[in-house]
Amino acid sequence: MQELVGRLTALDPEASETLKVVAYFDVLVGGGVGLQALLRGAALLSGTVAGAVVAGRSHRAGPDGARREAPADGGTDPHEGWPSRPVDGGHVWIEREGRPHANDDMVVERLALAVELVRARHDGETVGALGIVLDASRDVAERRTALARLRLDPAREYRVAAVPASRGGAAARPAGRPGAVGASGAPGAPSTVVATPYGLVRAVVLGRAGSEAEVSGPAGIGVARAGDQLPESFRTALLALRLRPRADSVRGDKGLGNTGLGNTRHGNTEHGNNTGPGNAAHYDAGHDGAVLDAADLGVVLAAVSALEPVAAQQPDVAALARLDARTRAVLDELAAAESVRAAATVLGMHHSTLQVRHDHLTTELGYDPRSLPGRARFQLARLLLRLVEHD
Repeated sequence: MQELVGRLTALDPEASETLKVVAYFDVLVGGGVGLQALLRGAALLSGTVAGAVVAGRSHRAGPDGARREAPADGGTDPHEGWPSRPVDGGHVWIEREGRPHANDDMVVERLALAVELVRARHDGETVGALGIVLDASRDVAERRTALARLRLDPAREYRVAAVPASRGGAAARPAGRPGAVGASGAPGAPSTVVATPYGLVRAVVLGRAGSEAEVSGPAGIGVARAGDQLPESFRTALLALRLRPRADSVRGDKGLGNTGLGNTRHGNTEHGNNTGPGNAAHYDAGHDGAVLDAADLGVVLAAVSALEPVAAQQPDVAALARLDARTRAVLDELAAAESVRAAATVLGMHHSTLQVRHDHLTTELGYDPRSLPGRARFQLARLLLRLVEHD
């Protein structure tokens, strides 16, 4: 382990410590190591004991590379003050006493992701079967065989949730569907980590109705599909995850970045309507926790799907991309408000000032975002821009 740290430092002495942590765990995962080796690596990087509870078993390793015994209490949960992250069926942590070190959060985050990937590789049947179920390149017969291994009905409709892999298995969980098998083999929603063109994503199979699961953001929920057609639900879940509102949206609580398209659920952040454009960053935490349901997009989902491959080349999207976040926030409000005066009230601007701004933006965009066709153009371009920016 010490040798690996030395090689990484020698390879790029100018790299930030954060990048070295990422590279370190990438090397370990790429080398096919097991859980204990990952814990030894985390302990070495942090200089303190690293631990994990996986499938009900506690594992610990010290910075000297030696195994450590489980705590007398069984070690089912990390100490309240320790940096920790949930993983499917458990937690990982480092036993930091006193002030945290600069890279503790990154070490724990990469450890959690590495543990998930290693378990997805070795945990076998459930995870492997779900990968087949979500793979559009597999034929229906293969997917039905995999569904049988998961004890899922190919004729019943399910929905797939997509959450960032770094969130761990706790980001989506069932609320009363007995009999399902989780990635750890324990009762729960089947889930696995999937490599996509947009990064690693955890896919979780939910029941058809939204009330059957509690999903904490950031997350996208796909449209309902029969069990043997779940690749389409996963595709739309991934699209919804990428379409979540961004921090530059002033009225993210009213829809997709003030486009009025789709509904999003946020975490504990409450948003009012009296925030000016200078305070747009206030919404960052709420957007990070947004959950977007693809079913709420209706026909817009088909339009966005069709235009996604050429989104960056669309003139309307390029025009929005040239604007700064504050100007886009002003446009969001103009497009959604009943009048310029109402928009000015929300933005904390004088209505005559906003009217001049509106006229200027209409000239710059080439259409009026407050007219009926202009609203449609603006809303679709806003969504497509979100895809371009997320990628």
